[in-house]
Amino acid sequence: MCKVSVIIPVYNVEKYLSACLDSVLNQTLQDLEIICIDDCSPDRCGAILDAYAAGNSRIKVLHLSENHLQGYARNRGIEQAAGEYLYFLDPDDAIEPETLQELAGLADRQDLDCIFFDGRVVYDSEDLKTVYNPPLPLRKGIYQEAVYAGKELLDEFIRQNEWNCHPQRSFWRRTFIINEEIRFLEGCVHEDEYFAFAATLLAKRAGYLGKQYCILRVRPDSVMTTEAGPRNFYGYLMNYWYMNRFAAEHGIHTAGAERIIAVMYERIMTLYSKLKDDFDLSSSFVKEPDRTIYRCFTSMLRSKEINAVIDPEVLEEIRKHRIVYIYGVRQTGERFFEKLIQQNDILIGGFLAQYPEDVRPAFRGRPVCMLEDADLPADAIVVVATKMMFWEEIRTRMEERNIPCVFHRKL
Repeated sequence: MCKVSVIIPVYNVEKYLSACLDSVLNQTLQDLEIICIDDCSPDRCGAILDAYAAGNSRIKVLHLSENHLQGYARNRGIEQAAGEYLYFLDPDDAIEPETLQELAGLADRQDLDCIFFDGRVVYDSEDLKTVYNPPLPLRKGIYQEAVYAGKELLDEFIRQNEWNCHPQRSFWRRTFIINEEIRFLEGCVHEDEYFAFAATLLAKRAGYLGKQYCILRVRPDSVMTTEAGPRNFYGYLMNYWYMNRFAAEHGIHTAGAERIIAVMYERIMTLYSKLKDDFDLSSSFVKEPDRTIYRCFTSMLRSKEINAVIDPEVLEEIRKHRIVYIYGVRQTGERFFEKLIQQNDILIGGFLAQYPEDVRPAFRGRPVCMLEDADLPADAIVVVATKMMFWEEIRTRMEERNIPCVFHRKL
């Protein structure tokens, strides 16, 4: 056993691989192993890995005969790992020299299942700064220097709009990952979304360290900088499906979990609307259970009447305001929400419940409260999409509180 197992999936990155490996070999913590999975890379990566392994016994190389994508490669690395802790590093990124020693030390002292931390960004070219701005390399929120339950820390990240699933910005106790049977999704991009979601929600002891340990590289032809297409739709739908299943199996309905699932749904719907006329999106779902997942998705679209439209005059009124709240959290409110998120340019702040029993921490990832308890921004508008028989009563209540509102027929 060693202190830390560093797992690096490798594919088509010969230009950056040596810098990545050197940053790990030069750690102040030397009690580590480096597990490199050559994901059938078409360039010189395999030879570079073998040369490094020949010169350093801490480097182990697994050559795959077919390309399986990062999720599969990382899972094979987990199977091979013997370290007390796991760290997942991408082969075009690097880490500061003190990273693993300081993270392992903190995890030891506080008996942590996981630690989240920050990074800084380097660009291959100035042009890429206009193409991609990585989310949250450095969190700027205020966090307690405390041990959180994982779901509490996730809620706090969501509350401050600073959640991020990057595996190279988190550090995990190996026995926790093994015992909870948490793995990356295989065969798709965005595989790290599910892993971070599930692992964080199950962590009993989690911490955050606001230090920039990871050096994130933005380069051409990566998943981050390539225009989203069918493979992204496939990856997001697989995440959405398995996140929902995970939350249901574990009885998790926190505001943070709801929000992440809602964001995943919004990504799916945005890409579906963008791609459905130009691509056969079903072609990515070849084997079971993937085909069943896609059939469930298309069935959901039919059941939610995706062809229903919002009245243009209602949309025009909504766009006069910065943010919109939806009155009602039952079927009608949910359908209106689904139509609004397809607009892309409308900010949805939350829901107003029609009945006290409908109040909950979150619905579709947004907060819920009664109208009487709402503290809405001055530039907000409420859209009411209920049966017309309730309109006059609701209008009176809105006028009493001087809240702008607009009414829509039931979808």
